[in-house]
Amino acid sequence: MLEGVSETERPKLIEAINRLLAVNYLARELDRERYLLFRRHREAVNRFFGELGWEFILDERHECLVAVSPESMHHRNLSKEESIWFLILRLIYQEKRQSLSLSQFPMTTVYEIRAKYETFRLPFVNRTRLLELVRLCKQFHLLEPLDKDFRDSDCRFRLFHTWLYAVTGEDITKLQEKLQGYGETEGGGAFNEMDEEIEVD
Repeated sequence: MLEGVSETERPKLIEAINRLLAVNYLARELDRERYLLFRRHREAVNRFFGELGWEFILDERHECLVAVSPESMHHRNLSKEESIWFLILRLIYQEKRQSLSLSQFPMTTVYEIRAKYETFRLPFVNRTRLLELVRLCKQFHLLEPLDKDFRDSDCRFRLFHTWLYAVTGEDITKLQEKLQGYGETEGGGAFNEMDEEIEVD
């Protein structure tokens, strides 16, 4: 399935494909070597994923890669807490990217994230959970911490364009409506729509 790929690059490409299958997303900013490897062999990679029934997306405009499993088989079932976190980060990304060029990445801080929780009357996560959520997003190439202490209010995060695919088809109004729904049902069992929208393993 990898016809046309040299013997030298074939092992590298197989390793890169396995990595993408595991995490679904790749941002060039975080993994330039693998991104360029996929771009060089996009036809062979397209055939490979096609044989598996997956869709391979090479988004050169936003410089990211996405592997989409058939019929959403590999969607991650998020907890309510994770769902809220993903929606909050996606909303911040959407709000900030409108004033930036494609070559720039939206930036946010722990303080801004906490303030967004407060806007929707949602309790912020504790320190342990914050570390876990940041690591989850980092694993899937959704953000990059720019400071060491994630728990510091001034800790900065760079948000990548992979958010466009992690939480898809949302405008600011719809994101706000979903978060308001969580706020209104806080303590009484919130709905969870994220199972079908976040495509991570």
